[in-house]
Amino acid sequence: MSKIQKFKISLILISMVTFILSNCASVDTPSRLRKTIDLQGHRGARGLKPENTWPAFEEAIKYKMVTLELDTVLTKDKRVVIHHDSDTNPIICQNANGTEIKKTSLYELTLAELQSYDCGSKKNPNFPKQIPVPGTKLLSLEEFFEKVILAEKKSKEVYEFNIETKFPDDGSAPDSLVKEHTEKLIQIIEKYKVVDRSTIQSFDLRTLNFSKTKNAKIKTSALFVPTYFQGFLMTIGFGNGYRETILSAAKDKQADIISPYFLYVTPKFVKESHAKGMFVIPWTVNTEKEMKRLVSCGVDGIISDYPDVLDSVVRPKP
Repeated sequence: MSKIQKFKISLILISMVTFILSNCASVDTPSRLRKTIDLQGHRGARGLKPENTWPAFEEAIKYKMVTLELDTVLTKDKRVVIHHDSDTNPIICQNANGTEIKKTSLYELTLAELQSYDCGSKKNPNFPKQIPVPGTKLLSLEEFFEKVILAEKKSKEVYEFNIETKFPDDGSAPDSLVKEHTEKLIQIIEKYKVVDRSTIQSFDLRTLNFSKTKNAKIKTSALFVPTYFQGFLMTIGFGNGYRETILSAAKDKQADIISPYFLYVTPKFVKESHAKGMFVIPWTVNTEKEMKRLVSCGVDGIISDYPDVLDSVVRPKP
């Protein structure tokens, strides 16, 4: 979810989240639309292993995440590759010989060219617990599903998938690109017969339109991130107007799920979302304190970079 990179609230604002914590503490036993909370490993398990790679998804599986969350981009040769940004990222990927790669649009690179990179040796500096896995390659969506099939046979578990469509942050993606990407994504979902356990999510809500038209059986999720000012207001207990705006936008797109940055979430927000028939699954939630608050608010799922923490908080061991 690249837009969060632009939305780094200062430590002072983050410390003020304690104001919100009281919002859910007094809530009666919450009524969820899901029987059990949907625990999702963000980009697999970005906090533990290189993001959007098979080692990261293995970590999510290890900690029994219900859903594997991942990002996708369309390549020059029209393949769906698992990658967060629509440009290459020199911070986390390098050439196979260890030299630095240049920031390049994925629309100018083939899948084979992208898979020549080593996206496991460089540790993401923002995640101190992350363990590098040298030589790790990027995956096509087909390769991902093939590996999941083998993992399911081994674990005897069945996983769900939350797949995001990624486009340039400047909003320059034409309708034709959004439509093509969404439809190719759906073709692969259908090929692997996982329609009933897949969600397509996006900040670009055109994706939801194209998805519903192509295959209405696939769940859709509307992603939202606040501006700095909106985030500040919500942090100190205001901003209900912003919450109402995104609720209306998600419902207008017939979203099955509303997936906002966690600051949006209050008991009232969850109640109103449920009244509109939408699940609430906030992102990206990385602290025990915030996880507990959201559970008490009645959210239907939580997306986290740290499946180990999420597992221990939501499913505490005796």
